[in-house]
Amino acid sequence: MVCKGTWPQVSIMSRGLISLVILLLSVKRLHGEDQVTCVFSEDCIVPCRFQPGSDEVIHWVKLEDQDLPVHSYYYNTDHLEQQNQSYKQRTALFNAQISKGNASLLLRDVTIQDKGRYKCYSSTVNGNKESFIDIALNALVQQVEIQLSDDIITCSSTNIYPEPKLTWSSNSPSDLDPGNIKVSTNTKGLYNITSSKEFIKNQTNICTVSSGTINKTASLRLEAPVNSSSSSVVTILCRVPHFDLMTFDLTWMFNHTVPILTSTYTNSTPQMHVEDQWKKNVQGVSESRSLQLHKLTKNHQGTYSCKISSARETHLVLTSLVVNTSDKLSDDLRIILGTTISVAVVLGIAGLAVYIAHPKKASKGSKDELQTEGPAAAVPESESAASQVKAAGQNKSTVAVNK
Repeated sequence: MVCKGTWPQVSIMSRGLISLVILLLSVKRLHGEDQVTCVFSEDCIVPCRFQPGSDEVIHWVKLEDQDLPVHSYYYNTDHLEQQNQSYKQRTALFNAQISKGNASLLLRDVTIQDKGRYKCYSSTVNGNKESFIDIALNALVQQVEIQLSDDIITCSSTNIYPEPKLTWSSNSPSDLDPGNIKVSTNTKGLYNITSSKEFIKNQTNICTVSSGTINKTASLRLEAPVNSSSSSVVTILCRVPHFDLMTFDLTWMFNHTVPILTSTYTNSTPQMHVEDQWKKNVQGVSESRSLQLHKLTKNHQGTYSCKISSARETHLVLTSLVVNTSDKLSDDLRIILGTTISVAVVLGIAGLAVYIAHPKKASKGSKDELQTEGPAAAVPESESAASQVKAAGQNKSTVAVNK
């Protein structure tokens, strides 16, 4: 360790000065204290300089109740045997610059535990020096999410440091509502923040999350429903007030989860990608970022969301689309009715033909039946004639009685 162990003797002359050095370490402070701000999860350079000279010794220590060895250098090489476990494989010096008086520390993948007060001790044949540096930490607001559900709008952001603030606003100053704000810490030691409130209809609802000097905004606007027929082209607007950025990302979604297209604008020049299942329906995107669709069916009825994202802003516009397919249904119905009537007419004509032909077939059938029975079943002509005479006589008698 830097303050508790015996530091390496880099020359014969330095041996007699060890005790004096140890004594001076506890009282000597040159040039006051500096401060450097590191960004969470990124690499950070903590500066430290000394007067160049041979036989360099460099020790970095984090000052706590029990000082933590961070990095040591002597005998022209790094010595990390006493390094605290939390700094393993995360520190380095600029070895090629040490001879020029540069003892700066490279701290990789900064964590929340790295913030605090550090001491940089340097020694050469020309003397020694210690500097004190405070490391502050920022976890920048990366993204602000905003969503709408059952007239309740929710805004949230995660992994922020220091503790963030959240405010609501709208394009009508009288409609300010602080909402229900909740702040919590996660396993990384960073802050999460969320807020919900009643959605203001016919207004652009704006949420701003700030931490330190950095802030980001997200807005949500609900457009009036759009009606369209399956045979026409429909335009779904993406209106964002006071939006004049030239570099941003545009995303169109269906029912909040199904991607339609993405487009990256660089200096107002778009590079667009349309999802395969939507290529036959997307006719294009206008200069005002509006979506143009055609060849729609009832399956395309739902909520369309336009999301515009830049480094500082996120805007979300929601529009409900109703697809009217009545014209197509009428055409189909006419086809079905026409087909049904045609079939009925054909069947009627066929049935009438069968009906007309039926007596002849019956008569022919009776004649064939008699011929099949043979002579024994035939009635003699004389007997038949006698029967006719007798029947005539009966009829005449009947007439006489009636008179």
